[in-house]
Amino acid sequence: MYICLRRGDGFKKMPRRSKNSDPAAPAPDSPSEAASSRQALKSERTRADLLHAAEIIFARDGFEASRIEDIAAQAGRSRGAFYANFDNKTEVFLALRTLAVRRNARAIRERIQNITGEAERYAAILRYILEQICDTQTQLLQIEFKLFALRHPEMLAELSARHLEASTSINRQELSDLFPEKKESSQVMRCRTLAIEAILEGFALNASFSPQEMTPQYLETLVPDLLARIFHHD
Repeated sequence: MYICLRRGDGFKKMPRRSKNSDPAAPAPDSPSEAASSRQALKSERTRADLLHAAEIIFARDGFEASRIEDIAAQAGRSRGAFYANFDNKTEVFLALRTLAVRRNARAIRERIQNITGEAERYAAILRYILEQICDTQTQLLQIEFKLFALRHPEMLAELSARHLEASTSINRQELSDLFPEKKESSQVMRCRTLAIEAILEGFALNASFSPQEMTPQYLETLVPDLLARIFHHD
């Protein structure tokens, strides 16, 4: 929303301002500044549309088989608009991953921020992780991206580092104040992140492969013990 200030009619003699008076109010935005603001909002909408479209295309076609043209078309944008916002679809996936990590961290925060007991907090986190295993689309896409990195060893180290940095830094930003007694090193947090991802992705993969055997009820008997080891929870 833009607010336009209009000058009064005619000329008025302005009183002399004392040395101790407040600074003058900021002048209205110039036409060029307003245009820049509109352009920034348009760019943000374009980027958001491309990210949403990529999520749809990745889920439909898989990460490696997906095409930039299809992402742009799904978003109602041009190929040029895509490259104005992202270098390639790997950048898109990493951006989506960052958004997903932040969304998950905030969802966990909402569930536990009003819970004071450690056992109750742990139970709430456990329930959330079990729900995430059932989100097979997200977990299978994550597996496919990691397989893509393995098939391109020249990119593996960078993709792995960026993936882990996004996960650990966001979780630290969003959740560290809820666990002030737990001061973990970055290395411990990275290892724990990978261990939790192994549970999420591994069980999601096999639940999709053999749903009759890997039922939600069966998962509920296995996952708590595995997570207890990761969180050192008795």
